[in-house]
Amino acid sequence: MKGKIVMLVTIGIICALLTSVMFVQFKSVHVIEESGVGVMLEAELRAEYADVKEKSGELKAQIEETQKSIDEYNELSTDDTGTRELLRSDVQKAEMDLGYKSVKGPGLIITLSDGDNAANNSDEVIKYFDLLLAINELKYAGAEAISINDERYVNTSYIASIQGMYLIMNGQRITSPYTIKVIGDSKYLESVINIKGGLKDQMKSYNKNISYTVENEIFINKYENLIEINYGE
Repeated sequence: MKGKIVMLVTIGIICALLTSVMFVQFKSVHVIEESGVGVMLEAELRAEYADVKEKSGELKAQIEETQKSIDEYNELSTDDTGTRELLRSDVQKAEMDLGYKSVKGPGLIITLSDGDNAANNSDEVIKYFDLLLAINELKYAGAEAISINDERYVNTSYIASIQGMYLIMNGQRITSPYTIKVIGDSKYLESVINIKGGLKDQMKSYNKNISYTVENEIFINKYENLIEINYGE
């Protein structure tokens, strides 16, 4: 009899604990639903998934491109002339990607400048992040070469603000107005400027000035500094 009482009390305690846990869980879910955290987490997960999926697609494209190059080398391995031409083509592409080669071609010349009331309103002054925004948008649109105030922009380039007084790029001081030369498909380059919410809208929202011209031939100087790799192998 005593054993049954102990068992019943034990079961009762367990049931009470389970009920308490369920109550806390329901309360937590209710709080999360009210605060919108659940929706936020779902949105964040969706965004992260989309980002991972995009990067996965980019990596897949890079792998396919690399495999294509390997196949070409294998096909031409017995042909010295073909191998030399393929190597020359790859070297020229690498030089252009690194900025070690001056290039010319069609594209846009974009001018970004401070707003008319910039002297009294710092929000109208072109900042370093405005230039980075422009570069990222143009690269997204397929820009093959970019320069700002005739300073070639490459993967190792940086744009920084010095005590909020002026900007430097590649160690050189640059000032407004900023002339951005970009070589690429003019149609795609224009689209990231004029699309709703694009570069033009973002500049105009702070009364900053932006204009551009379409050019059949633009000349962009090569990158003059040395790119050093100290840690990568």
